[in-house]
Amino acid sequence: MSNTYNIYKVKYSKFDQLKEKLISVGLKEQKTNRTEKYSMTFYFSENTQGNKIWWWDTYREFFNDNVPEPRNIFQYGILICQNNANQEKLYAISLGKSHFYLSKFIQPDFGIDLATRIAEERTMLLKKSRYFFGTKRQDISSYQNFQPGNYEPGESVDHLKLKASEKEVWGNRNIIFADSIQMDVDKKPNYLVDILDRIDASIAQKEVINLPKLEPVKDDLAKELDRILLDSIKDMNVNVKIEEFYVYGVAICFSFHDYSYRLSYKKSNAEKLYSKDINNQILASDIMEFISQHQDIDDVNSIRIQFRNDDAGRFTKSLKEVIDFPVDYDGYHYFLKNGEWYKFNQTFMDYLKKSLDSIETNHREDLNEPDYLAWKDDKENKIAAGEQFENKLTYREAYFNEKQCNDYGYDILDRKLSYIPAVEKGKPKYRVEMADLFRDGEIISVKISEETHQLIYNIEQSKDAIQLIKKRAVDFNEKLTTASLWFILERDIGKITDINSIQFLMAIESWQKLVRNFGLEPKIYISKHRK
Repeated sequence: MSNTYNIYKVKYSKFDQLKEKLISVGLKEQKTNRTEKYSMTFYFSENTQGNKIWWWDTYREFFNDNVPEPRNIFQYGILICQNNANQEKLYAISLGKSHFYLSKFIQPDFGIDLATRIAEERTMLLKKSRYFFGTKRQDISSYQNFQPGNYEPGESVDHLKLKASEKEVWGNRNIIFADSIQMDVDKKPNYLVDILDRIDASIAQKEVINLPKLEPVKDDLAKELDRILLDSIKDMNVNVKIEEFYVYGVAICFSFHDYSYRLSYKKSNAEKLYSKDINNQILASDIMEFISQHQDIDDVNSIRIQFRNDDAGRFTKSLKEVIDFPVDYDGYHYFLKNGEWYKFNQTFMDYLKKSLDSIETNHREDLNEPDYLAWKDDKENKIAAGEQFENKLTYREAYFNEKQCNDYGYDILDRKLSYIPAVEKGKPKYRVEMADLFRDGEIISVKISEETHQLIYNIEQSKDAIQLIKKRAVDFNEKLTTASLWFILERDIGKITDINSIQFLMAIESWQKLVRNFGLEPKIYISKHRK
């Protein structure tokens, strides 16, 4: 008989906290079975009262008079497996909804780490990923024939369904890998010892799959990132997002939009719990207001959100688990995932670098500051003397663009605005700055700056212009074959990946993807701003 096992690796340092959590959610300790290598203790929802059914009151008049009020009862359990010789080797097998309660006590991405060592990549049937630029945040993909190594730049994999490469060891059935692993085994629980031993041995081996994924950060750094997050919430510089789906172990749970929410906060060693109901939508403004009402909140981890649904019951998550907050810090880029801080692994960066290196990049003439200042003074003097010009622009990009026009035959688009209809009838049309230069089918956006956010703004402006042109939302009658970005920088760089900002590089990748999707060729020009 085949049994399905959902296996987690528990952090030994959090084992006592886990046992306290199991008791608090109604899981009562049952029997302990001991084998030669493992002690196995079972916990079961022995006294479950069940959840009230919301539609009972709505449809009560349709029920017979003698029908008692029903309750939805969800039974759940956990089997804790601890190695007798080495108690730090600790596993949990979840049943029912108990996976909701394990996330804070387990080794994150345990299943993914195991997959990189034992899985046969070409057998992949399903893959769930997170994305960190563009419009796509999460994605679930299924495959008939997966091409090994076929991952997108900016993609971080956190859920896989495929087979193991050593069939004689792991069998020929599909295995799901995520924070846990789920596999079908023709054995009863007491005989799982061999599987746990295989897992321990495999985790010690080298990776055989180069998988782009996130890696957890160390606790000291996490505390500093928590401080940055709390300050950002207070300043309203944060996105609060309920994800369309979450992964708990190997379970993909869709949509919490049919829940109502309650914010709560309890100060350390205090008995009183402060709470606020926020109905069925979580907004950053609600959280900021809640924090402003409780000025003594100094740790973002003390803020929690209760999810309430009459059918599925109630459960609580930390605020960090619903926050969408990327942050640049000390030269690296960090993200929140399920309430924990992560950074990109090297494979993720390698895929991104390979994609960015595929963009044709050319070094062009320098921008000399003395030449610009002389041009600016001369033009300002002529304007003051009443001399007429097509425009009175005297900033650096105007000088640079004019020079390209005079020296190389570009057409200047800088400050030539196109118009698109307003959303509401009768309103003035919107003005859109298309780009800076155009020649022979190539449209170029120019930016002179050392500030990353200004360079990214230039990238986004280029994306907007390309979409408007290709969708014929503006009048642009020239044939378009190439879209280019031209960066004039004070620093010396050989290629675009020398700029140490993951946010900037991912913005370039997003731009490149859009350009190619419209059938255009992307190019990058780099010049030096010499002062």
